[in-house]
Amino acid sequence: MQAMALIGMPGSGKSAVGRIVAERLGWDFLDTDRLIEQRFGLKLQAVIEQVGAEAFGLIEEQTVLSLEAAQRTVIATGGSVVYSEAAMLHLRSIAAVVFLDLPVDAIRSHIALEAPRGIVGMDQGGLEELYAQRFPLYRKYAQMVVLLDSCTPEEAAARVLSQWQEYHAADGHR
Repeated sequence: MQAMALIGMPGSGKSAVGRIVAERLGWDFLDTDRLIEQRFGLKLQAVIEQVGAEAFGLIEEQTVLSLEAAQRTVIATGGSVVYSEAAMLHLRSIAAVVFLDLPVDAIRSHIALEAPRGIVGMDQGGLEELYAQRFPLYRKYAQMVVLLDSCTPEEAAARVLSQWQEYHAADGHR
């Protein structure tokens, strides 16, 4: 498969790592959160506040379902995309799905460094509960799991690329 879709919690580095991976592979980069922002002309947090979490989930699902089979593209997804089975099955049909698995403490520190951001479900029980809810879904849909820690985006990208090469070599994908 000549495309990669990154999934994981908010703050796991999908966008930053995805850009670096795409650059190193000489591939295109696509961020579904940016597509939603462009569509609405608003930052993601403002979209979520305007439409609510449930409607946002449908917007995110529609955005992913509208993606066409991408060759030589790294796709960064929103953290809540795993709530949509239809979106995840579509992603798996157009790309290899890679879960950036980062411990909750590292996620918390990444989120704290950033400006307020749209995180669907954060108001219901905090980061730990959200992580516990989503982790089994990330594992369910991932074809590759890349374990990360407090490494830099460049180090994380190197890990993704290393496992990507092993994944392709093991399965005979080229």
